Amino acid sequence: MMAERVVSPVFVGRHEELSELAAALDTAIEQGPAAALVAGEAGIGKSRLLAEFARSLGPRALVVEGACTELGSDSLPYAPFVTVLRRLIRVEGALPGPYRQLARWFPELGDAGDAEGGRHRLFEEVLTLVERVAASRPVVVAIEDLHWADAATRELLGFLARNLTQPGVLLTITHRPFETGDKLLSELSRRPRATLLRLDRLDRQGVGRQLAAILGAEPDAATVRRVHERSDGNPLFVEALARAGERTPDSLRSLLLHGPRALPAPARELLRVASVAGGRVDHRLLERVAGQGGAELDALLRELVDRSLLVISGDGYDFRHALIRHVVYEDLLPGERARLHARYAEALRDSGAHAELAAHAHAAGDRRLALSAAYLAAGRARRTYAYEEQVRLLGQVLDLWDPDVDLGVDRIGVLTEIAEACMLSGDYARGAEYATEGLEAVDERREPERAAQLLEHRGRLRHRLKATGVSDWEHALALLPADPKSVQRGRLLGVLAMGLLPDVARAREPFEEALAIGRRTGDPTVTIRGLLGVGLMTRDLGMVAQARTLAGRLDGHDLLMTVPMYEAMLHTLAGDHPSAVAAARDGLSRARRYGLGRSRGAELARHAARGLILAGRWDEADALLRDGLQEDPPPLSRQALLVLSGQLSLLRGDVAAAVSAASAVEHVESDGLFSRYQLLCLLAVAQGAPGRADLILERALKDPELTRIYSSDARPILVAGALAQRARGARKAELVAVDARLGVDGRLDRAWQVMLHALIEDDGWDEAVAAWRELRQPYELALCLFHGARAALEAGDKTGATARLGEAARLADDLGAAPLAREIALLGRPRRPQEGLTEREHDVLKLIAEGLSNRQIAARLHISPSTAGVHVSHILTKLGATTRTEATAIAFRKGLA
Repeated sequence: MMAERVVSPVFVGRHEELSELAAALDTAIEQGPAAALVAGEAGIGKSRLLAEFARSLGPRALVVEGACTELGSDSLPYAPFVTVLRRLIRVEGALPGPYRQLARWFPELGDAGDAEGGRHRLFEEVLTLVERVAASRPVVVAIEDLHWADAATRELLGFLARNLTQPGVLLTITHRPFETGDKLLSELSRRPRATLLRLDRLDRQGVGRQLAAILGAEPDAATVRRVHERSDGNPLFVEALARAGERTPDSLRSLLLHGPRALPAPARELLRVASVAGGRVDHRLLERVAGQGGAELDALLRELVDRSLLVISGDGYDFRHALIRHVVYEDLLPGERARLHARYAEALRDSGAHAELAAHAHAAGDRRLALSAAYLAAGRARRTYAYEEQVRLLGQVLDLWDPDVDLGVDRIGVLTEIAEACMLSGDYARGAEYATEGLEAVDERREPERAAQLLEHRGRLRHRLKATGVSDWEHALALLPADPKSVQRGRLLGVLAMGLLPDVARAREPFEEALAIGRRTGDPTVTIRGLLGVGLMTRDLGMVAQARTLAGRLDGHDLLMTVPMYEAMLHTLAGDHPSAVAAARDGLSRARRYGLGRSRGAELARHAARGLILAGRWDEADALLRDGLQEDPPPLSRQALLVLSGQLSLLRGDVAAAVSAASAVEHVESDGLFSRYQLLCLLAVAQGAPGRADLILERALKDPELTRIYSSDARPILVAGALAQRARGARKAELVAVDARLGVDGRLDRAWQVMLHALIEDDGWDEAVAAWRELRQPYELALCLFHGARAALEAGDKTGATARLGEAARLADDLGAAPLAREIALLGRPRRPQEGLTEREHDVLKLIAEGLSNRQIAARLHISPSTAGVHVSHILTKLGATTRTEATAIAFRKGLA
């Protein structure tokens, strides 16, 4: 089905973009849900393009639009989707439900009753409604000005993009490229069937065509030239200048105010009233604030619409462009602005729109009303899992704090709430500061439970920030009596024990006591933590399954994401990577659904990505890592994702990307990021810098935490060191000594140990191959086959070497493991007769191995760069290498450098 391309006479310079949008809709109809992202600076014509696209479709598709407001985080959560859904419902009628959450917004959908399910249920209902409409005819869901979207709107839009399956749905989003650059846009742009459009400024001919459409006659060349120069091709500015004549404004402000100031006084006053709304304004609200109605108000609005200052938006109005609204608002005198905000606040007082009421009351100087409205809005944000909104609103509550305003909670209570909200939103550093402020205000002798709660929050925040929360939890426990029926004590014991891992000796007792308290009191949160901890220590998936069953009753609770994290850890230890990935992905899906994508979601993404890398599903791992990093995760989670991203880049041969990742983690000092040693060591090898690799390995081997972390996390670091040092035989004794101090924790750890011993002893490669083959880890299998082939060649077993190299080459090629594939090809190709290296060539080869350029080699040896280049060429030929990196690897293997 092809959409008809119809272009309005007023629509100029965007025919190609209009065709691309039509093609995107065709794709959505024929292949499945699609997205179109329209980027451009303010005034460039993004909204105009969408309007023309909608007009061109006629009855062939339903176009529903919603716009984000300039209030951004101060706006009502989901505001653009409320407009979209209202249009869907009014056009299509009340489709079969149930829509318990949506019925709170739209009573025509039925009785909301005691709606349960919270945010995830709301998202599912929105998805269901859109897909049911699209089942009968194509639907274009247009969300304008994403750069102003609140966090809740972004979450819902991302959910739709990830979960839509019904053909015929086109998500169309406009945004400003230089003011956004956010994670959601990156996610949308990488999704299948995504169309990216960038609207550029008009050339002189385009400006001439736009002026002709506006003026109704062809302008003279001088006018076109003048307007083009002044507007720089921005369609909005062209529109502002079109009737300005010779009196061209001197600045953008005066340009945009020219039309509004030319209005008759009543229309000008109404435009000023509309500007204070902050974006789209409902007709009835505008009527109340303006103090006008009926035909008189309609006439004024008609004039503003006809002059293209306002546009009709659903059952309300919006400015033709936000810049116009902004300058009109800024043109108000301070007293005018305050009075109008007060009128909006009064009109919204009983509306239930607490976030908007708080913003207007604050701007009007009514701190008490703003305070109470902000606190109510924060509660609503919490109930809908909009935690970033909750943090912002509670921050406003603290800024406006007045002890005479009865909120039903004191300042310490608000600090406790915001600390917890920061933990859920992923803003750990800020949350720790709020918790500290609360602890400074509370008297722990008089109120030990409140102090313990704040210490629990701060400990969790600090632990997720820098893996350092144990002291706060121990302090909190010291404040509480050793009551075997205290739920608060049980919860603290559970989080303390989780923080003590992997030190099982210290974690066992608090875990077991927490489990006992949970079973004694029946509290599911305490029981779950105990089950998870004891299950992890005993490697008992049955106990974790019990925890999963209990967690299923805790709608939206953080533990819903913690359980799959522990499941993923246990499956990884057992070498069951598909199950680990499935568990982590299930948790990640829940995290995003419950507003925890940035916090718990980042940790789950790390577990899933690691499993995907080990299983050889590198494209999936790469996409997951990119998505996780786009979520702007907290520092420690971000660094862990970067380590995995760097390791994957190295496996694929993208050294530049690995360097970028490594530079962000190289100097991090945290027990929670020990794996950075593995990345840094292997990167040094890839860069031909054995000296640096040796220093990194030395640091790792001397780090006392090496033997305290899980052995399955420690041994890959030893393997990286063995790969770096094997040719020179250095540090073998140290590697053996550290390995001896580690236990063997599961099949994966055993495979790492077998491989480590094979690298150290250059023997036992068949056992290593068997171990990785059993775990279905293709890269490690290919690497051990390669080394086994090399050992076979050295032993004169050409037949055995050929078979091993053939399988290794297939695995490496399938994975896209370019460096390993080159090594395999180099080992397998026939050797050309090689002349021995001269003494000078030996000197040059050593400097190549240090990573020096030809110019640097020349300076070191006091020869010319061209002479150094000749030596390098001879060395590559004699060694049978094609690159300096290959020459370095061969030199290390043969002990030449």
